[in-house]
Amino acid sequence: MITALLTAGFNSYGQDKKQEFSISVGGPFSFVKSTGGEYVPGNGVSAGLRYSYYLNEGLSIGVGVEYQTYNTDIKFGSISGRYNAVDAENESFQFRYKAANLREEQKLAYINVPIGIQFETPGTTKLYLAGGFKIGFASSGSFQTKMDNLTTSGYYPQYNVELFSPAFAGFASTNDLKTSKQDLKTDVSYSATVETGLKQVIGSTNSIYIGLYLDYGLNNIYDKKEAKNLVQYNPDLPVELKYNSVFDSGASHNMRLVSYGLKIRFAMR
Repeated sequence: MITALLTAGFNSYGQDKKQEFSISVGGPFSFVKSTGGEYVPGNGVSAGLRYSYYLNEGLSIGVGVEYQTYNTDIKFGSISGRYNAVDAENESFQFRYKAANLREEQKLAYINVPIGIQFETPGTTKLYLAGGFKIGFASSGSFQTKMDNLTTSGYYPQYNVELFSPAFAGFASTNDLKTSKQDLKTDVSYSATVETGLKQVIGSTNSIYIGLYLDYGLNNIYDKKEAKNLVQYNPDLPVELKYNSVFDSGASHNMRLVSYGLKIRFAMR
């Protein structure tokens, strides 16, 4: 439906001044806001197409499609955990870990569908105000974790002993640890959006918009029912531990998309 509307607007904008077709770019602040740990907002960029229909010269409704990237770091000065496990020799024990200065980088990309309404003043230089909502569909997502130090150990209550070695058993102290990139699968996002600025009419059919925008996520996009351990013991190959996201472990939660900054649009009517 969106493609049909955009195509119709592009083919007929010169014939029907009630229709407007525009191309936009925006940024640079685009990140994931969350609870738990210290999140560090990163940069992202958006690029999109929009079709608008004018109800009158000052009021229009629009729909479009955008590609938006999001980048965030989440930091923990110290984070630890412990849980029961079974080692390679079928001995029960408690696996323990403690990470110092953990930093997880998350990169997401979404295809957003904005639907909104726009008001603008008369004249060739106009003030405009637009608002509405967006539905976002995850296109890609990944995370990577860095730690200044990770210490792992195994406590065997039947012997009342805690082992900090050997490394081949999964027990060691490792400095400057960097995990491989892993997929981060997120859910559909629903966001409120607002944009305001100047619209300059150029000639009889073209315009340039320069404005500020804010998109704010209304829902948690990573609502996982089953918690995972941040550092996962691997009994089949103890020397190779597995690592999960801080959102998998529950250390961070309530993941929402936020984007704001400058938006430039080139429009044709």
